[in-house]
Amino acid sequence: MSIEKYRTQIDLIDQEMMELFKKRMELSKLIGEYKKVNQLPIFDEKREREILLKRKSLLNDEKLWPYYELFINQIFNLSKAYQHDQ
Repeated sequence: MSIEKYRTQIDLIDQEMMELFKKRMELSKLIGEYKKVNQLPIFDEKREREILLKRKSLLNDEKLWPYYELFINQIFNLSKAYQHDQ
């Protein structure tokens, strides 16, 4: 396969990821509003730890895990920042 075909596939995946990101952030906004009304902290260490453990077992790829862990932690940070801004 040519590099152009690989890049085209990555572009399509990036588009899908963008749409999923928008949906995720909208849900993060709603969760942030819920937490504000119910006086809950934005950061939930237990929840993040549970998600990471679950994702690690689902990914089942020790070599890829450190990169995915960085990715998902960045998503957590962006979600928390977005909740703060609401």
